[in-house]
Amino acid sequence: MYTTNRFGIAGSPKDFSTTWLEALSSLLAFGAKVSPRGASTLEYPHATWCVDSRRPVLRVPERKLSYQFMVAEAFWILTGDNRVATIAPFNRRISDFSDDGETFFGAYGPRIADQLPYVICKLVADPCTRQAGLTIWRENPPPTKDVPCTVAVFFSIRDKKLHGHVFMRSSDVWLGIPYDVFNFSMLIHYVCALYNNAVVVGDQVEPGLLYLTAASSHLYDSNYEAAQQLTRLPNATLPQPRTPPALYTDPAVLLNQLKILRTSKLGDYLRWWEREQ
Repeated sequence: MYTTNRFGIAGSPKDFSTTWLEALSSLLAFGAKVSPRGASTLEYPHATWCVDSRRPVLRVPERKLSYQFMVAEAFWILTGDNRVATIAPFNRRISDFSDDGETFFGAYGPRIADQLPYVICKLVADPCTRQAGLTIWRENPPPTKDVPCTVAVFFSIRDKKLHGHVFMRSSDVWLGIPYDVFNFSMLIHYVCALYNNAVVVGDQVEPGLLYLTAASSHLYDSNYEAAQQLTRLPNATLPQPRTPPALYTDPAVLLNQLKILRTSKLGDYLRWWEREQ
């Protein structure tokens, strides 16, 4: 029933960490050289990821992901924020992409916040709808350091699960995808929670699959050596439990947990992805 083009499989998706490592291997083996704005990359065209949105955390220790920034960015997006001051403490380089040092032109949060009422209305009125979508791309963007990578996001309810379909113009597999998969999975959880609060108990749903399609999936040459070394490591991934139901039944609980997790560290009891199964 469910298929993906390259970074995933038919049927149930693989663990995200395993799929990510396979994507890196594919880029290293088959990526074509291309240099947008003079920056050399390996590129894979029109690839689709398939991820279980309840297991959205990259669990590859050698990647040295910033889990504090990961949850901080998700909170920042879901609360409709676009300010530099509220996200810069969690990522010292992110302010470089602001045109004025105060806000981000391509921030997803305000665009998502403005359109979520429409999305929820469509889903509640017709759970089989194909019209529950929002756009992030800015038409005719002016010169800016922050052109949005994402074009649109659509949601569909099938078999009591809420799936998310993300369409991107550009996707950095090393730097961006580990955070994008988490952000959009949390968006699925948030939409799920808002929907579940608007319908009767028997009609409630749970988060399903995240499909993320990118016109360009790429790896910058500056990350080439690290990616190559990482894909050679045996047993490079760690297991992760599924997200707890409270994160998709109550939007306030989801936001509050993400807010608290911004300052969490290894072993924090709220970091569900580190618990033993």
